[in-house]
Amino acid sequence: MTASRSRAGGWRADVASGLTVALVGLPQCLAYAMMSGVPPAYGLVTAAVAGFVAPLVGRSPHIITGPTNTTGLLILAAMTPWLGANGLVGASGLGVLATLTLLAGLVRVLATYVRADKLLRFFPESVLAGFTAGAGTLIGVNQLDEAIGLAPLGGGNLYDELSGIVGAFISGHHPAWLAVGVSVATAAAIFLGKRLRPRWPVALASVVVATVVAFVMGLDASAGLPVVSDRAVVPSGWPPMALPVLSLDVVRQLALPAAAIALLGTLELTVSVKASGEATDMQREIRAQGAANVAGAFAGAFPASASLTRSALLRLGGASTRRAALIAALTVVPILFFGADFVSAIPQASLAGVLLVTATGMIVRTPLQRLWNTAPEPRLLLVTTFLATLVLPLEWAILGGAGLAIVIHLRNTSDPRVELLRPADGALLPTSPDDGPRVVVVVVSGDLHYAAVPNFVEQVTRLIPGVSRVVVLDLSHAHQLRFAAVKALEQLASDLAERGAQLRLAGVSPEFQQVLEGAHSPLLISPADPTPGASVQRCLREQCAPARARLRQPRVVIDNGARARERGWPAPLDCS
Repeated sequence: MTASRSRAGGWRADVASGLTVALVGLPQCLAYAMMSGVPPAYGLVTAAVAGFVAPLVGRSPHIITGPTNTTGLLILAAMTPWLGANGLVGASGLGVLATLTLLAGLVRVLATYVRADKLLRFFPESVLAGFTAGAGTLIGVNQLDEAIGLAPLGGGNLYDELSGIVGAFISGHHPAWLAVGVSVATAAAIFLGKRLRPRWPVALASVVVATVVAFVMGLDASAGLPVVSDRAVVPSGWPPMALPVLSLDVVRQLALPAAAIALLGTLELTVSVKASGEATDMQREIRAQGAANVAGAFAGAFPASASLTRSALLRLGGASTRRAALIAALTVVPILFFGADFVSAIPQASLAGVLLVTATGMIVRTPLQRLWNTAPEPRLLLVTTFLATLVLPLEWAILGGAGLAIVIHLRNTSDPRVELLRPADGALLPTSPDDGPRVVVVVVSGDLHYAAVPNFVEQVTRLIPGVSRVVVLDLSHAHQLRFAAVKALEQLASDLAERGAQLRLAGVSPEFQQVLEGAHSPLLISPADPTPGASVQRCLREQCAPARARLRQPRVVIDNGARARERGWPAPLDCS
């Protein structure tokens, strides 16, 4: 009996949360479609098809897939050459839109098989925050034409939108105050609703009220309040669709935008999963997003991603299984077939108000302020990515931010710490080149990747005294040693050999030992030891003990003597 009640309660929670998400997401799907340069009906198609397929393939009960605001900007930028005079994709561009959707899905699916999701580690929080704030700014600015009742300008970037508005004012087109009032009223209602009744579908109620008022009073573009039907015909039923265009030129033109959409969609999915706090198979969820887009490409959908806001609403509604996401997707289908008249009568200014609230929500002050106050590098990445998002194509903005982050990381890790020590009475004591020790130990800490090698060689060369005859490099705390480090160390050994000194490496990890063996290096090494300092002490004993004592001890140091003699390096010295 208890189990039966539990199942019934789970069904009720799934149905209630699914219906709530569908109703709240309705104005978002319509607004995001038009923001993407796509007729509004296709926003419902995307919510229905992608929203249904993703939970079938995935496993998370708290992920809603469909149109999103940030990917909408990328879609608009990619489809700009195929936009009509009304700023929307026409019949001739539907095949291209299907191609973009297909590519965005295939990139995701292929990425899961090559573990490309690990590339997400190269996108620091400051880059994502800067991109999100820049995208929010663009979304807000791109709604200004419809919010003030102007004809759609089709501006794909900040400059085009602002210059278009200024040009419209100069040519005598002034704001329609009725449209301004509707957009402000819609935005104000949503803001108040989020504060007072966060679980209520206030956005939907606001759009419904504006639509009913416009319909009853017969308001449209001629009265200063353009409605959806003034910009696009809303069909009753499933809208026209086309198969993907597999032309090589089209695929080449859309490849980078599709990869950017897949990348940004994966980032949105990652944030949504982290917000849910659940243990999720990310590979499977990314594959589910890819499958949803592949299916959508053949059903009239445009690229879809995980929606952070609607996923959070699903979680707050108490959804316990993937049924909730399936119910939310299926709820959209009747609206497609029977809601054409309602969608046609929606004031564009009301949808602009919805997007203005969305844009404002993307610019959250507290996280930005925390990033700003941490360190100069996050501040630089934040500002650079934000400005790049405003002036560059979005795919280049986020990739440029990640590239700058990698450059900064390489710079910060290209200066390993080097410390000079000398053996004395069984211990290692700090020393300096002026002390002139014959035996020195150089402790290296940090990364020794290709960008760090030149600084490392310069530091070591400067530290080693000219009178030293035995130099032990302790690599126990060195990382990222590859072939560049092998070449640098061999050159250092040769330089030391010219002045009669011997170089040995202590604390060599098994990974670096494989690199040395694969490169057939003659360097003399002592393997790493779990006991701190043991590898260095062993190396010193092998190098500096009397020859007779050395013969009686077990041979631990790997001595590539033949290779060393081929290089003309000196034999081990008797430092006693």
